[in-house]
Amino acid sequence: MEDSENKSEFKVTDKRRFSPESESSAEEQPQEKMSQASDEPELEKEVSPEEPSEAEKEEAYRPMDFNSLVLSLANTALFQLGLIKVPDAESAKDVAGARQTIDLLALIQDKTRGNLTEQEEKILKETLFQLRMAFVEAAK
Repeated sequence: MEDSENKSEFKVTDKRRFSPESESSAEEQPQEKMSQASDEPELEKEVSPEEPSEAEKEEAYRPMDFNSLVLSLANTALFQLGLIKVPDAESAKDVAGARQTIDLLALIQDKTRGNLTEQEEKILKETLFQLRMAFVEAAK
């Protein structure tokens, strides 16, 4: 049995499209050109989802700040008003929910008065104005 364990070998081949430095692999470039130049029809390849790189993971996760909170709540209100459509989902209006979300933003505005930067105050004020106008239109 020991002989059969020693005889088994395996080879590891890196088939990633990009090198760890995020540059195209030099080995793969000639192969791509060859496959494009061949006259044989290329078979459909099964595409498997790739794991996101560390940079993509960091980009996807950004720490929440005040502006992100305001914009997230604003998007929620717009969705509740039926102004943001999501594919494969019912677009039922939730006017009462939208009113509650807008009121929540107004509460945040009252409770944070004097503690926000000029930019944060401006974003919150303009967002509330736009949401209130959209609410009036949707409630008609």
